[in-house]
Amino acid sequence: MRSLVHAARISVALGAFALGFAGLTGTAAAVPATPFEVCSPLGCAVQSVRGTVENVGGQSRVVATVSDSSPAATLTAQFVLAGPPSVAHRVVADNETKRVVFTSPTVATRLTVTACASTAGCNTKTIPL
Repeated sequence: MRSLVHAARISVALGAFALGFAGLTGTAAAVPATPFEVCSPLGCAVQSVRGTVENVGGQSRVVATVSDSSPAATLTAQFVLAGPPSVAHRVVADNETKRVVFTSPTVATRLTVTACASTAGCNTKTIPL
């Protein structure tokens, strides 16, 4: 009888432990990061803007890599997180790779990314969030 009571207590403890982990995993993976890629008119092999945007703790966070390997053109990347208030960020890469991380004070509704080559124009992509 005593071992049966002991087994029941262990079973209840393990069940509560498992439910606790299930609750934690559900909150941690609530909103996955959204990937994006925008390339200048010179092409992705030469000039690209790649990254992710995610909503974390009531804010939107952008993590991006701006890459330029063109010896003749500079890449300008512009990011705009739309929402009250909107947040804009600009990065210039000249034959180099730069990494940028920035956040908005509130959750944004969309991200607009523009990649401009100094000699060939711009491409723009809007990512709904």
